[in-house]
Amino acid sequence: MEENRVTNAIVLMIVCIFAFVPLLLAEVARNKSLPTTLDFILQRRRLGLFSMYATVFATWMSAFAFVGAITYFYERVPIYMTTVGWDALFAVLFILVGKRLWYYGKTYNYMTPRDFFNDIYGSEPLNVTVTAITIIGTMIYLQVQILAGFLVLSISTEGVISLHMSGIVFFAILVIYIWAGGLRAVALADIFYGILIVSAIIGSGIFLIHTSGGIVHTFDLLIEQDPANVSIAGEDAGKRIGMWLALFVIVPVGAFMGPQIWIRNYASSSEKNFDILPLLLYLSSIICVGTLFAGSAGIVLAGDVDNPDTILVRLIREYAHPFFNTFVIMGIYAAIFSTANSQVHALSAVYTIDVHKRYINKSAPDKRLLLIAKWTVLLISVIAYILILVIPQNIFDLGIIALGGTAQLFIPVVGALFWKGSTAKGATMGIVAGEVIFFLGIALAEWDTSLSAIAGMICNAVIFTAVSSCDTDYLLAAKIKKYKAEYDSKYN
Repeated sequence: MEENRVTNAIVLMIVCIFAFVPLLLAEVARNKSLPTTLDFILQRRRLGLFSMYATVFATWMSAFAFVGAITYFYERVPIYMTTVGWDALFAVLFILVGKRLWYYGKTYNYMTPRDFFNDIYGSEPLNVTVTAITIIGTMIYLQVQILAGFLVLSISTEGVISLHMSGIVFFAILVIYIWAGGLRAVALADIFYGILIVSAIIGSGIFLIHTSGGIVHTFDLLIEQDPANVSIAGEDAGKRIGMWLALFVIVPVGAFMGPQIWIRNYASSSEKNFDILPLLLYLSSIICVGTLFAGSAGIVLAGDVDNPDTILVRLIREYAHPFFNTFVIMGIYAAIFSTANSQVHALSAVYTIDVHKRYINKSAPDKRLLLIAKWTVLLISVIAYILILVIPQNIFDLGIIALGGTAQLFIPVVGALFWKGSTAKGATMGIVAGEVIFFLGIALAEWDTSLSAIAGMICNAVIFTAVSSCDTDYLLAAKIKKYKAEYDSKYN
């Protein structure tokens, strides 16, 4: 009995430290902050390499990439190994697109995705479309983090902490440190979260694969059970390969088009960050070994479960010492917080700059806008909390819906950066067509959500190219050519 009390006390202390560290870092950020929207949203465009890497990595490694990844390994094993490929594509996008967005943003004072589209295309219908997609897509992806957080807390405490209470605790911590320091506080917290994420993913994978009998024994059992557990070949090879390729494109492109990544591109302190950041991100993909081990071990240890999203928490709780169980839970929460904080912060920026300043109070002084941004952090958190109570979903599927929606923005972005034949009408019609095909595919087709997203992107590209080719805009062509030439003269 006495030993249990000591163990519980230590576990509680670990949880308190996890909650306290971000608040301490928020105070550090607050002391360095200036009362301006530029500082709150973009850290005055002074985000250094290490901070940029930490916050991009931690934002990228969400509940979708931790809990959702292990679930997907458990359900469809080899298909998720495309994660190594999409980590590479995500990194490459910073070289091909991110550096250009940074230069354009710095030169023409962009703060949100809409600023980029408005400056180049100059179309109000397109502006509204882009703003709607960034808000809706990010809100959906935020639900992934919250849903994972609720599931983890509910299972790990055996229902002692209710769904409602866990949501209040979750958002209270989030709101406090974002309010205190904006992007600076988020980036500092993400350094702490990133260390926990890497340790927890690799640690849980090694522990579970050892518990299931070791690497060789576990994969021998998987092959004996069904060769499809380790290979995409077989009866459904065509479908599985299609899903593999679809995930390779949709996940990194959709994540890169999220407003939180636009903000990190804009906030970079130097073009040199984009020369080193991609390499660091790709090297970080080694942690996917942890999700591979954990998901594969789950098939052996758990058998069939009612809710695959809970498999990691259940297995760790069943087989691990309370200390290690607590450590993994904190790692999962680090993945949740590190992405949720970026999304809430980005949504606050989008509302403040693209909605409030644009449509509600165009003459609002900067200090007023800063206050609006902070109150929006609280408002978004309340809305997200309410939504998750009424819209339950599978973590991985919900993530793909969010990423598939934001991925549609990629086509007109590439057009604005590289093709002088691009037009606003083509961009608007392409995005709308792509979203329609995507959501019709989800509603009507029996194939995987990722395939619907790819179908939407293909339709988007075709419509964008066809309409733009028939709708020449010489002024826009000249602007695209001018911007591209300016960038190329400096960095190519």
